[in-house]
Amino acid sequence: ADYFSNAILINNGNLNFSVIPLPWQAQLTSFRDAATVYANNDSLPDLLLAGNFFDNNISSGRYDADYGSLLINKGGDKFAYSGLNGIVVKGQVRHILPLTIKGQPSCLLMKNNDTAMVLQFYKLKK
Repeated sequence: ADYFSNAILINNGNLNFSVIPLPWQAQLTSFRDAATVYANNDSLPDLLLAGNFFDNNISSGRYDADYGSLLINKGGDKFAYSGLNGIVVKGQVRHILPLTIKGQPSCLLMKNNDTAMVLQFYKLKK
């Protein structure tokens, strides 16, 4: 292996991909899942990331620096890091399930040996 940064791959077609490193705030831990969300009510898909990993050996310590990360799509294959507006996601998230609750886009975050958590993204009325 010669590339260790957290990154996304953009499919350019014909089996060609561009590697886009994530912002530095998304390099602080390992992520286990991501989901496409529309967090800021524009037409560009944003990314919700979650993870952490506590079961490392004693010399490496825990990977626990993520409390929920949102990457806002700025267009042109550029993403800007955003927190979750004061919401803190603690623990080891293993899966994100996008769903709709009462007409609002939401995500169910399932954690390892912990309670699940629901995040809702409210659509602004025009």
